[in-house]
Amino acid sequence: MPSESNRIRETDRKRGRNSSGEATRIKLMTIAETMFADRGIAAVSLNEIRLAAGQSNAAVVNYYFGSKEDLIKAILEHRLERIDGDRGRILEAMPENQPVELRRLLEALVLPQVSSIERGERHVELVAQLLFRGYGEPGGHAWILADPLLTEHGQRLNQLLWQQLSQLPQAVSAQRIRLVYISCLNSVADHQRQRATAADPPPTALFVSDLIDSLTAIIRAPASAETLEALGP
Repeated sequence: MPSESNRIRETDRKRGRNSSGEATRIKLMTIAETMFADRGIAAVSLNEIRLAAGQSNAAVVNYYFGSKEDLIKAILEHRLERIDGDRGRILEAMPENQPVELRRLLEALVLPQVSSIERGERHVELVAQLLFRGYGEPGGHAWILADPLLTEHGQRLNQLLWQQLSQLPQAVSAQRIRLVYISCLNSVADHQRQRATAADPPPTALFVSDLIDSLTAIIRAPASAETLEALGP
């Protein structure tokens, strides 16, 4: 049974989302997202986030989120809703009853992430840490939310990309599609870092077009004789 303090906190949390408390909550998420991206999730404490947000209440982060994992979960939920909406609009704009264009599918993968970094969000870098740098236990709710394929439109995109790989053996298809997701996520995160640090960062339009070209090549490349031999009988 929840304690009285937890019940009050949950009631106040809901009330705060309709008042100035929501502004504090969003500020904490935004600052935490930046600090996690800059320094790594494990290296940042809740107290450091609180100080960076200019909050005098030592328990403010726990008050709004409960734990670091819950804070990460809140950040991902906050960002993924818009990203998945952008992805859905691209997919819904595709003509019905016509062959699916691979390039359009890859735009649905790439463009929502690029739009996120152009808004100044650090979500992509945070997801890259959760999925590929071993923070947290696989299966934890924050870790699971890092996988964009678990969103409604992400699942549909995944199904359509699998169809593009139907000519390959299943084991090769599975490896290819993971390579597409990893390459996309890490490339977008790297592009964001270049935008922030390089004296002459690459133009975003060129980056997007070339990334889609590269991902297309991953999916379209035939399996070599060596790969097929490595599959075994």
